[in-house]
Amino acid sequence: MKTSHSLFANVVTASALAAALTPQPARSQAAPDQATQLPTVEVTASSVERTYAPAEATSATKTDTPLKDLPASVQVVPKEILQDRGVTRVSQMVENVSGVRAESSYGGNGATFFNIRGFTTSNSLRDGFRNYGYFTYRDVQAIERVEVLKGPAGALYGGVGSVGGYINTVSKRPFDVQAGEFSITSGSYGLLRPTLDWNQPLGDDVSLRLNSAYEHNDGYRDRSGYDAFSIAPAIKWDITDDTTLLVLLEYNRLEREAFDFGVPNLPGYTRFPRKGYYGLPHDYGVNETYSASLILEHEFNDNWKLRLGGHYTYGTQDSTQTFPDNYLYEGGDILPFTSYLDVSEEATDFSVQAELLGSFETGAIKHSLLVGTEYSYLNDGGSPNDRYTFNMSLSHPGRISDYGYSSTSGGVRRAQAQTFGIYLSDLIELTPQWKILLGAREDWFFNETQTWNKETVQKADEARFSSRAGLVWQPVDATSLYFSYGKSYIPNINHSSSNTIYDAEKGEQFEVGIKQDLIKDRLSANLAVYDLTREGVLVSDPTDPENLIQTGERRSRGIELDLAGEIAPGWKMIASYAYTDTEVVSDTVLPVGQPLSNVPLHSGSIWTTYQIQSGALKGFGLGAGLYYTGDREANLPNTYELPAYWRTDATVFYERDNWKFQVNFLNVFDRDYYTGGEAGAFNYTLDPSQPFSVQASITYKF
Repeated sequence: MKTSHSLFANVVTASALAAALTPQPARSQAAPDQATQLPTVEVTASSVERTYAPAEATSATKTDTPLKDLPASVQVVPKEILQDRGVTRVSQMVENVSGVRAESSYGGNGATFFNIRGFTTSNSLRDGFRNYGYFTYRDVQAIERVEVLKGPAGALYGGVGSVGGYINTVSKRPFDVQAGEFSITSGSYGLLRPTLDWNQPLGDDVSLRLNSAYEHNDGYRDRSGYDAFSIAPAIKWDITDDTTLLVLLEYNRLEREAFDFGVPNLPGYTRFPRKGYYGLPHDYGVNETYSASLILEHEFNDNWKLRLGGHYTYGTQDSTQTFPDNYLYEGGDILPFTSYLDVSEEATDFSVQAELLGSFETGAIKHSLLVGTEYSYLNDGGSPNDRYTFNMSLSHPGRISDYGYSSTSGGVRRAQAQTFGIYLSDLIELTPQWKILLGAREDWFFNETQTWNKETVQKADEARFSSRAGLVWQPVDATSLYFSYGKSYIPNINHSSSNTIYDAEKGEQFEVGIKQDLIKDRLSANLAVYDLTREGVLVSDPTDPENLIQTGERRSRGIELDLAGEIAPGWKMIASYAYTDTEVVSDTVLPVGQPLSNVPLHSGSIWTTYQIQSGALKGFGLGAGLYYTGDREANLPNTYELPAYWRTDATVFYERDNWKFQVNFLNVFDRDYYTGGEAGAFNYTLDPSQPFSVQASITYKF
């Protein structure tokens, strides 16, 4: 990775120039009335950023409806939690949310897969638009908050994500006051990460915000080092008093020393060297992601608004990668592998939306209406590549034999999907205590498989209707009891070895729950009980993991508890618990009754911080977190388990004037554990845990 030092130099230079060129408040030539208003605006912004429990999220209805009025389980992880925990990777973002966790990614490429209520998703949302997740990713520096909507939501988003739920990463957006911060983090295993967040009004109507990050990391495993760079400019233009245009741009580049899948997912995996690289010396990986979103909003009056949006993402991955062929394993110390040379993959994801939002009354009944239409296009594929097979010693990674040419991939290497949908959602307030949410969406899916040079092999199209309904009863202002039902259809753009296009996957869920304000406007809890089924699941063929098969029905039943907020001034907490009971209900290949892989029956977390509010030690704070994952099956069909584990993190920090000093301790007790993937994605490897690590950061706000 010869570009790492130049990248770092460019980032540091750009950050220094930005700080130097940014107007300082002390030198402001603003009019007196503007100067007196400035502190009020800053206090308001700060109060929003500092909360652990935001009252609203856009994911569930695409409106600013209070969470307590929604018959759905929605959790929000604001920027402050990410900062307090020292989060630097997307895979860490949702560790404080019940029933949600990161899974093994595609060779360490940062495009993390998530498991929600027992089911894997490779797609997520970025500002309400689909974000195809196999190798397109984003840096956490550009993210303002993370919204997790659990269960099928096809009535709103159509064929995005998984029936388990959706993770929406909301970008940082410009605002009307000059502000910024520069931070640099250094830590174990060669971690060096400078970041910049700079907001600057450009006159009365235009504001610019720039977020950027660079990271160098040597990695805690052999050949797991990488260099990453991200830059995310955003522009807000108030065209008129009623019309606003928002432009969100982002570029990410990740250069990996190798293509690290971890260790093979086989019985006796603990005897494999945890740091060993199970690949070849010429393996590598380079990812680039380009993303752009345009959102135009026009308010006709206080009750009606038009929103037009478009999103484009183009992602590439160039690599040489080595896979373990677990299905050929016969025991002992030798495992067959396949190496794929000079793999070139790309994905283009494009969508446009037009939505009308309004509030009106029919007699004494109040309505919050959303009517929308969406067109989306996804093209995912790659070029042919040579394949070589060999045998490797599991106890001595890198010791190989029988290396030789196997084949050149060809045939179908590209999948194309187009979707057109129309949708409607209405939150109906019958009385201040009773509310109903109704939603419906009709989608037309057009799928096509192609050869690598875009020659059409197979076409198919289908129409699917998704729906949802929910009821909320609020006997008192602090309590919301709810029931919800949802059904979604998700197109399968992947294809089989025989070029078959699969039917859309179906998800259906029933949920009841209670939302409770434990301390008004400060501390809230959400308890949910659900029954979720998934039909038409695509999984790797147990006899040939390069190919996929469409299986029968799976079910997940569970109980989830989430609690977040401020217990007392300066004392914040977020906690979660999940009981997730999964099983194969019907199938032609997999054993019926077995639980799904990588889904613990019990899991939970708690993270809390306290900052002294007055006195000589004002600004000093401490924090700690405890994370638990129970026993879970390592594979499907089930042959062995991954054991339960506890992990402890901690932090100490001090804020004074414009400076903040923070030290984070990860995996304090150096616990050894392994994480894997659900049967539908990368279930043939396991990721060893990161050992005890320390990272220290200094932040200056200007």
